[in-house]
Amino acid sequence: MSWRLKSSETGLLIVDVQEKLAGAVKEPEGWVDRVEILVKAAKLLEIPVAITEQVPAKLGKTLPAVLQAAGKTSPISKAMFSAAEAGKGLRRKRVLVAGCEAHVCVRQTVYELRLREVQPVLVADAVGSRKETDRQLALQEMRHDGIVVTTTEAVLFELLETAEHPKFKEIQGLIK
Repeated sequence: MSWRLKSSETGLLIVDVQEKLAGAVKEPEGWVDRVEILVKAAKLLEIPVAITEQVPAKLGKTLPAVLQAAGKTSPISKAMFSAAEAGKGLRRKRVLVAGCEAHVCVRQTVYELRLREVQPVLVADAVGSRKETDRQLALQEMRHDGIVVTTTEAVLFELLETAEHPKFKEIQGLIK
């Protein structure tokens, strides 16, 4: 199966970008900004978005900037580490996955999506962990296991396909 992305076949899953978690995740620098860019771009390209929160009573709510970018999308509370159910609920062939933490919830989500016959695409520069070692090992493992691991900019230009896309300038403005 080709991993080529088409807006009509792609969803975006934001995993647990919550107040207490995101505050502890320092690497990679700017990862939350790239999560926001992905959400804004998804809205421009009419790509469905799901946002999860891991036990929000303990870890807090999704960061306000991410919620604002998502518009009317309401976070889905969960206790399971995997957010695959929310990803499957997008009803798309491919699901872009971003959020935290790479070695726990993101990793389990990616593998379970694949088991549910949804192709995960991991947006590595929009995925964080408290420890960079955990993040790097999780990314290496997933790549080794055949998960597509890419970047925000690569994903967005893949979705646009051409500089003549009607949303090209708006998407380009998000990246700069």
